[in-house]
Amino acid sequence: MKYTARIAIFSALTCIVAKAAPFMAVGDNAELFVTASANVQADDNIYLNPTNEKSDTIFSFTPGFDLVFGKGSATTGDVYYREEIRRYSSNTRQNTNLANVGAQANYSNGVTKANLNASYAEVAQNDTGLNPTGDIVDRNLTNLSGKTEFGLTEKTSLSIGLNYDKTDYGPVSYVDSSAVSIPLDLYFQASPKLDWSLGYSYRSTNLSGAALDSNDNFLNIGARGEFSPKLTGQVRLGYTRRSFDVGPEQNLFGANANLTYLYSEKTTYQFNISNDFGSASTGASTKNFTIGLNATNRFSEQWYVNAGLSYQTINYGTRTDDYLQGLVGVSYVYNNVLNFSASYTYRNNSSALASAEFKNNVFSLGANVRY
Repeated sequence: MKYTARIAIFSALTCIVAKAAPFMAVGDNAELFVTASANVQADDNIYLNPTNEKSDTIFSFTPGFDLVFGKGSATTGDVYYREEIRRYSSNTRQNTNLANVGAQANYSNGVTKANLNASYAEVAQNDTGLNPTGDIVDRNLTNLSGKTEFGLTEKTSLSIGLNYDKTDYGPVSYVDSSAVSIPLDLYFQASPKLDWSLGYSYRSTNLSGAALDSNDNFLNIGARGEFSPKLTGQVRLGYTRRSFDVGPEQNLFGANANLTYLYSEKTTYQFNISNDFGSASTGASTKNFTIGLNATNRFSEQWYVNAGLSYQTINYGTRTDDYLQGLVGVSYVYNNVLNFSASYTYRNNSSALASAEFKNNVFSLGANVRY
């Protein structure tokens, strides 16, 4: 089944490239890049398990390509494909090949904006919602999304989108999910660089098996643009209601914010916060609060460091987990084709359920080529 899906992906991608190539060749604004990365990881808990902590050294090689088109024109975008070949030194039964394919396109004529995205990714890495006794859970992630924004008057504009997200787990013990959401935002210009917003988003989530499907309604107000000469981003605050096919409704204070602060020419901070409903791999409805801060410092033309810290609390109804993740890394840009990186990641999940708790340390070294 996995290889059948890959054949279908290759066929669709080839069709896209074949049809688009003649148009992209006009104006000579398309470029094809060959990409590759090699990585080695030292992971002290590959299963994220509290009692079956298995350490391993993991090697991966990821060849691919990236077709970029439309540079300097109203329509821009790219099509990419990557195939990760992952090999474990000791736990060889976890060896796998993982495909990652996608395409995106953006259009802007100064008045109307639109973007389209499509991606498919094969994933083999456990997270906070997966608690196997000794295995890594495979899953396939599919995303399709589109959004357009157009002016209504000189100082108002309307944005409408459509998003589709699907998660298919390999093991039948986990609950597959698919979600369709329709975000709608009305923007009012407060200044040449700042807009106020009034928004509404509808989301329908369907789960496999006997799990309860749900519908979410998020009514919000917010702002986007330049809050100060150094602070930019978008903020939405509001009220979210979740209803089920059976059972009482749930409510929470909804929030979604992504902000960037340019501290100096060399240092940038990024802050994000969200409070929303979710669906666990067990089929349970969850309330997820997440807050994170990332910093990047480029102290020379070739060297830069990055660090990040995020905290998430997940309310499953019967218990609440607290998940903390920290990362620090350094990168060296040798030239426009080759760069190197090293990083350390720390993960810690605290829970009332003993089998859901874990700690994890990962050291990583890598090299990337884009030619």
